[in-house]
Amino acid sequence: MKVSPESLFINGSDCLNYKSFFVSGNDESYIYCFVEFLIKTFAEKGLIKKSLVKTTAVEPDLFGRDCKNIYFTDKYIGNTAVEEIENNQNVFIFYEKNTPKNKPLKSFFSSSGQRALVECYELDRNKKRIVLNGFIQSHDLNFEKNIYWLLLDLLNNKFSLLIQELEKVLLLKDKNNANKLLDILSGDQSLVAGEFFFKLNLGGSEITSFFNASINSLSDFYSCFSYFKTYSLLLLNSKNETDLQTKIPKYLFKERENFLTLFRSLTENKKRLLSALVYKTENLVRKNPDVFKPLFYRFVLNYKKIIS
Repeated sequence: MKVSPESLFINGSDCLNYKSFFVSGNDESYIYCFVEFLIKTFAEKGLIKKSLVKTTAVEPDLFGRDCKNIYFTDKYIGNTAVEEIENNQNVFIFYEKNTPKNKPLKSFFSSSGQRALVECYELDRNKKRIVLNGFIQSHDLNFEKNIYWLLLDLLNNKFSLLIQELEKVLLLKDKNNANKLLDILSGDQSLVAGEFFFKLNLGGSEITSFFNASINSLSDFYSCFSYFKTYSLLLLNSKNETDLQTKIPKYLFKERENFLTLFRSLTENKKRLLSALVYKTENLVRKNPDVFKPLFYRFVLNYKKIIS
């Protein structure tokens, strides 16, 4: 049957319900991560890890009953050999990136309740949320609501990178510190995303050019928007300039004066407008993710208009 890799990662014991796996998809790093996860899960139950190569015939004692093994390969050994492994209470894992040739194999694995077809693709927001929730539950963590959504927005859509990022989060003493999260989760895209906020002083055509070069996916939107949201909260929640200076992240030392200048220009009415704009845009994109680009473009222009 077809099973989502995220659900198995969260409930690892569910893997034990299947005798064989075909791990496919288009995200190769995710495929490899999942295969390693499967091997580790079954090894913890006493099965012995064994690599297979493609053969034209199966040795009579290769899949014997004297010990239980988990066989894995990137070269398919044939349906008959897979069934023999299953009948002898062993476990089989085949992994291969999507190709037109493996469609019949997908049918073989998805049509049986004892086999699992697991397809690994780049994570969308809902899949990231499943992984994040499982991580929180397994480590008994407690995130403030605004920090939870910030973390979800910042996490990479590539599973292997997302896991690395969550491991970094686990090392933080104060996991509800927005500045610390931004610090440790800043990659190349995050750096571009962080720059966007400080492009608001440019002319309309320059902003449009930067926008079109930077925002080409929902992931790009969330990366950029998370910075707008975080920087806005710094400005809106600071009592005075001294308070703001203590909150500005160290990596933004070059932008310190820009923050202070912007803070001085904010009236109470402008603060209310900015808060409403951020809240409204976030809700609109969650409800209408397909139109993230025009919604964010309108957000940027309205933000620029308010602070001008």
